[in-house]
Amino acid sequence: MTSLNSKIGAGIVWNLANMFVSRGASVVFTLFLAKFLVPEAFGLMAMIAICYALADTLMTSGFGQAIIRQKTITPLDLSTAFFTNLAFSLLTYLMIYLAAPWAAGFYEQPELTILIRVTGLVLFINSLKVVQLALLNRNMDFKSLMRINSTATVCAGLIAVALAYAGFGVWSLVAQFTVSALVSTAMLWLSSSWRPSLSFSTASFKYMFGFGSKLTLENTLNVLYENSYILVIGKLFSPEITGLYYFAKRIRDLIVDQANSAVQQATYPAMARIQDDDIDLKRMYRMVIQLLFVVVTPGLLAVSVLARPLFELAFNERWLPAVPYLQLLCLAGILLPIHTVNFNMLKVKGRTDLILYLGLVKKGLHLGLLAASVPYGIEGILIGQIFAVLLSSAPYMYYSSAMIGYRVAEQVKDMLKPLVSASIAAIASWSLLNALNLSAAWASVAGGLAFSALYIGICHLARIEGYVLISKRLKTVLPGILCKRASRTQA
Repeated sequence: MTSLNSKIGAGIVWNLANMFVSRGASVVFTLFLAKFLVPEAFGLMAMIAICYALADTLMTSGFGQAIIRQKTITPLDLSTAFFTNLAFSLLTYLMIYLAAPWAAGFYEQPELTILIRVTGLVLFINSLKVVQLALLNRNMDFKSLMRINSTATVCAGLIAVALAYAGFGVWSLVAQFTVSALVSTAMLWLSSSWRPSLSFSTASFKYMFGFGSKLTLENTLNVLYENSYILVIGKLFSPEITGLYYFAKRIRDLIVDQANSAVQQATYPAMARIQDDDIDLKRMYRMVIQLLFVVVTPGLLAVSVLARPLFELAFNERWLPAVPYLQLLCLAGILLPIHTVNFNMLKVKGRTDLILYLGLVKKGLHLGLLAASVPYGIEGILIGQIFAVLLSSAPYMYYSSAMIGYRVAEQVKDMLKPLVSASIAAIASWSLLNALNLSAAWASVAGGLAFSALYIGICHLARIEGYVLISKRLKTVLPGILCKRASRTQA
């Protein structure tokens, strides 16, 4: 267990480093793209992203998760997964190719037809890397994942910014999507010794599809649900408003999705290894919750506090209406780690039936509140989203208590500590900025420094568990990295 914990700790550090490097680069490139593109371009990309996300979910079919979860895996299993994903990618691309004109007609944007058909080619590219990606995660080789993701992000971002500067508009965003897939796929193949053989097992297919099919259905419904806001906003409002919402959500998701991914990728393979030991599983699950909330909560609240000065500093006036969208989306994102961590726990336990059931409950709440809030405009829709996330967290917390003994009171305690600390830092830094009335540049610097100092200070004094875990691991890992670099320099 000590060796496993060491791997988990190192994996979390590497994944957090991946988040800061690759997603930090994504933020920079997104800022540059916003300077050269109009909100309408992001609105069109939002409409394209729905079709791609839906098709990609159908293509992967949970096979990668099945590879990670299986206690033993054979070359025949891997070849079966590879050729299944390849076949599904061709089938789903045909589906979106034929559906593209319908999507363009739905949004009343004729150029979406060609945009969707070109972007859909990424499906085929991504299908080639499902097995390699699953093997790296299974082996907990997160250092390689960081290197691959960071390289792909930087290459794609540079090309997208160059195309945007040259006047290619929304096609620069399509290029970013495509180049990232190409670079990451090529690097995964180069870093992996596994190659598919011309073999296929019906028994292996049935086992993996049996596990993955419910995940696929849940993920498909989840894509439709998560993009229901884009569907409604894109249909009822202008491409400009859709673009402002999509841009704000993209910035929010850089924090939520990547922090979730950083911790989840490091812990899911380890949780799969102890899936039959509820005591160790609870201990690890609790650690994941503590880590996520100590990272995600301050990130979201800091962005909420600094949103206006940062937008004023980085963008022109046409992007300022996105500020309240971003602030409300950040508040809605605070409890999302509960959903994603429970999703992993249920996968580890093999309860894909509960994943589907809880997913339906969650989507019903969100869609009901979405329908009720439409008459109140974009802000009303986003406030409804906050309440939907809050309400849909309850059943997830219940099943954590029922299945591994992680009582609801313990969960609330573990979440409240970083939430209260980050809220104190946010209120204090917000008050400071309002009192000083600084320029956008100085407000960004002063607010960021004040928030960081206060939050870290509170976490240190209160000995908040997630902060302590990260601090200990950094003290262990960083000296080794620095020593290696120093020895290379001397050599």
